[in-house]
Amino acid sequence: MRNLCSWSSESLPEPQRLRGWRDALHATVLEMDAVPLQRDGFFGSIERCALQRILPHQARGTPQKIVRGAADIARSQHNAYYLLSQPRLPWRAAQAGHMALLQPGDAVLIDSREPYAFDFGAGLDDLSIELPIDWVAHWVADPARLIGRPLRADAGWGLALRGVKEALVPLTLRQQPADHDALIEAQLGGLLSLLGDAHAPAQPEPPNAQARILGVLRARFMQPGLTAAEVATEAGVSLRALHRAMAAQGRGFLPTLMALRVEAAAGMLVQPRLRHLGVAEIGRRCGFADASHFARQFLRQRGIAPAAFRAQALR
Repeated sequence: MRNLCSWSSESLPEPQRLRGWRDALHATVLEMDAVPLQRDGFFGSIERCALQRILPHQARGTPQKIVRGAADIARSQHNAYYLLSQPRLPWRAAQAGHMALLQPGDAVLIDSREPYAFDFGAGLDDLSIELPIDWVAHWVADPARLIGRPLRADAGWGLALRGVKEALVPLTLRQQPADHDALIEAQLGGLLSLLGDAHAPAQPEPPNAQARILGVLRARFMQPGLTAAEVATEAGVSLRALHRAMAAQGRGFLPTLMALRVEAAAGMLVQPRLRHLGVAEIGRRCGFADASHFARQFLRQRGIAPAAFRAQALR
């Protein structure tokens, strides 16, 4: 069982809660300031539970702004990257010249060596992961591509990142064995690597239509209802040219789309931290609008039902 560290302002008289909260942030996260956005009833709490290299935190509280300025950075003895999101509430983040309105599930990567400002006007419901600087450098070729930019959770790698990240709740981690920590950290790092590549400066469009089509498919396969016509439009080819190109690579549009979805679903099904997600929900997150369709496609490609596949992998 892992160690859980927690702090809550509930034990303090109300006049002392804000000061206690600021001290708790300094002690458990970083030097930064909290500014309440409501006059009465201030509240803040935080839990954290470490894996091998990364450190998930969960903070809850009343509406507030959190700011880290140059003076806070100068006093810091410790720096890291932080991957932040709010699973249920919208919020705003600003760093490195980027100002982002983040919807529930959207994430943002923050560098503690630069000033930032967060506006939790709807309330604080933050799930953040402290990432060592050398760990991020190992996975992301150029972290500056991601700093301060929203990593949208509605599709693609951003959706996969949300699934992995929201399984890292400290109170839940406390009850789980550490056997798979290295695998979890590798999954998180791999997704950040893919997102870093997606934010790389635009390269000249590949001349090969097949490469463009496959690139669009890989970026959008988790989108339910994705059609060949939509992919053709984004790839800059006619619908007829799309089908010719797909036939030339030995697998048509629909089989390729289904294969990408099943592969992503298989990867999620074997993750112990995603046990709380039902098989149908994993299928939905990978682009299958219908649970029975997901089960049929998985059985056709893997020779085993998704529920049985998960049971074998996690036993």
